[in-house]
Amino acid sequence: EGAASVAEQEAVQGILDDALINGVLSIDLEELTTRIFALSWPREVRVRRLWPNGLVVRVQREPFVAAWGDSGFLTSAGKVVVLPGHEDDSLPVLSAELSSPAQTMETFLLLQERLRASELTISGLSENVIGEWALKLDNGVELMLGSSGLAERLGRFLALYHRVLEERMPAPVRVDARYQNALAVNLGDPVEAQENNLLALENTQAPRSQESDTRHGFRY
Repeated sequence: EGAASVAEQEAVQGILDDALINGVLSIDLEELTTRIFALSWPREVRVRRLWPNGLVVRVQREPFVAAWGDSGFLTSAGKVVVLPGHEDDSLPVLSAELSSPAQTMETFLLLQERLRASELTISGLSENVIGEWALKLDNGVELMLGSSGLAERLGRFLALYHRVLEERMPAPVRVDARYQNALAVNLGDPVEAQENNLLALENTQAPRSQESDTRHGFRY
């Protein structure tokens, strides 16, 4: 009983098939419950006999909030669940080189809350080997946030996006918010970007890794 994907049903069925070798009456319900819980994804497991020769198994799991890399899923508590064969393209994809899954989920929820009032949502969040975070939004924008002050930098992007970028030019391809007081915007098409250069970058030093990169800066 209970809604489950094909992969989840097959995982539980495999345990049941093994337990039923000697018949329903020989099954230790407590042991069976423990084995199903060991799958890692169940939140609640209930097993009862249905006389004379039946067995009812009900399994519920925590809803998945995000995909974790290429092989797992994350609950809202940051618990990693590996479920081979399960796919859900509607979930944002999270990954991190330094932070734990729980820390990554905490960062995701913080940024998602910051986006709540806007029409934008997170489709991807990643952390690189030096601890810098990058967002991918559902409209295709890639946003580099750096390693600190993430909510503040996201807020600066949102203010400029809704006031300037959204209405007066095509959605930027990439935005670098690692600057102290500005944003660097890459619009993809150099000609179109030049025509739509609305504001000049002033009194802002670029991160060292970006010094030779040609971008359009927006001071806000």
